[in-house]
Amino acid sequence: MARISIVKLSEIEGVKRLDASRYRKSFLKLEKNLKKITIIRKLGYLVAEPVRTGYIPRDRDIYQDDIRIHFLKTDNLREGVIDFENSDFLPARSLSESDYLKFKNVTVTISGAHYDVIGRAAIFLDYYPQSVTNQNIAVIRTDENLLNPFYLTIFLNSKYGREQLWMLSRQTEQFNLSCREVEELLIPLFDADFQQEIETLAKNSFDLIEKAKSLYSQAEKLLLEKLALKGFQAKYELSYTANLSKALGVHRIDAEYFQITYDSFMGCLKEHSKIAKLKEFILGFQKLKTLYEPKVGDFLLTKDAMPGIAYIVKEPVEGITAGSILILKINENEIDKEYLALCINSIIGKLQIEREGGGSTIAHWRPEQIKNLQIPILYKKVQEEISSLIEQSHETKQRARELWEEAKRKVERAIENEIRK
Repeated sequence: MARISIVKLSEIEGVKRLDASRYRKSFLKLEKNLKKITIIRKLGYLVAEPVRTGYIPRDRDIYQDDIRIHFLKTDNLREGVIDFENSDFLPARSLSESDYLKFKNVTVTISGAHYDVIGRAAIFLDYYPQSVTNQNIAVIRTDENLLNPFYLTIFLNSKYGREQLWMLSRQTEQFNLSCREVEELLIPLFDADFQQEIETLAKNSFDLIEKAKSLYSQAEKLLLEKLALKGFQAKYELSYTANLSKALGVHRIDAEYFQITYDSFMGCLKEHSKIAKLKEFILGFQKLKTLYEPKVGDFLLTKDAMPGIAYIVKEPVEGITAGSILILKINENEIDKEYLALCINSIIGKLQIEREGGGSTIAHWRPEQIKNLQIPILYKKVQEEISSLIEQSHETKQRARELWEEAKRKVERAIENEIRK
């Protein structure tokens, strides 16, 4: 059914927009409610410098001696966090000092294929690596005498911030808004004490996220130490030889499969632990169920696009699995599920998958390849110790999320109280 919203021309004076999507009933109600608030201010009056974006320099080639700088795009921004592990890089020589993100800069996505990409906001923290952004991310430096950047980050991620960004965005080939439009955001300017309270909640959440990362890192470190793989670096040779009998035995003739580093890695693995194939721990190799909704405790494994990511469902999921994900039933009497997931996600799984792909990540991981993935089996006590660290990491991450949601609720309730006045 078509939705119709009728707006008088006199009511859009100064908006300078005639596209229908700007005048959805929900957007009009949002704008009307925010303008009721006496302490509302436009972001443009609360910044220390004009909102800007990053850019893509002409010279992006990275040479051996170049200093690599994280290059952040929309996919690297999520709610409140920045994914540095999957970022691209730029050479430092192609950048100037003004390009770099600074401590307390607030970053927000302003361009994307659909609404959900718009409005992902995160603050740049002092322990983050050197980074720059592309043109699809706005960078905001607040006047901290007026607007606390941590409070702004929480506000932008609240429904009142996110929906404003959706309202201000325009749909052409994709959804986007300009830096000047970002400056039109209406910000409820609560007193310094309230903003500080929100900052404290946000910082506590960030601290817990770092603790969760540390716990997971400890688990991975313990795994690699027990397998004498700590510090292992894959070294790819330009030339090497392999016997014909070996090639025939594995039914492979592509040169990349026989890189010496793979045999060196597997040799070290077998020297320090018993090895078993993944299929030995699967209770029936499951076909993906149509419209299957994952249950808590399910062992999920990706097989396409980005194969080899293992995850154990920790909380109820409102949704169904894609065809690229397998749900495996693991024999927990034989192996700890968290330990198994870590093995697959670590260098142990990654190098084996890389080898199967001929030196690059395979787009599709066949069932036979999955079943033959080799898993090192450590003593049960060690598996439990590793599993405990991973579970602590998940619990800590959950507490971080709870604090983050508490901060958002406080901001939203405060805004709703002002609207009702």
